[in-house]
Amino acid sequence: MQLTFGWYNILELLFCLVALWMGIRDLQGKDPLIHTFFNQYDRDPEYRAMWQKKNGVWEICNAIIFASLQFLGNFPTLSSWAHTIALVVDAIYLILYEIWEHSAD
Repeated sequence: MQLTFGWYNILELLFCLVALWMGIRDLQGKDPLIHTFFNQYDRDPEYRAMWQKKNGVWEICNAIIFASLQFLGNFPTLSSWAHTIALVVDAIYLILYEIWEHSAD
């Protein structure tokens, strides 16, 4: 068994490292990278802290899952399970995010 890396694999691992860095940065409570005048992050510190923790966990989870998929290529069952878990977690997170965002409307 030989492990080969191409440009696609290296680029995907780089994106996973960036997502991991962003997740750790969110969990530490650093300022968000995007500041806009309509962003509630700048107005409400409790709101920002809550979403930074949630986004941090979500970004770290995605980074770990998608980085591990690079090494699970020879194990199709594990790879498909990891893809399924990632898609389900992302879908649930996005649905809950939309519900929470529009609950104050």
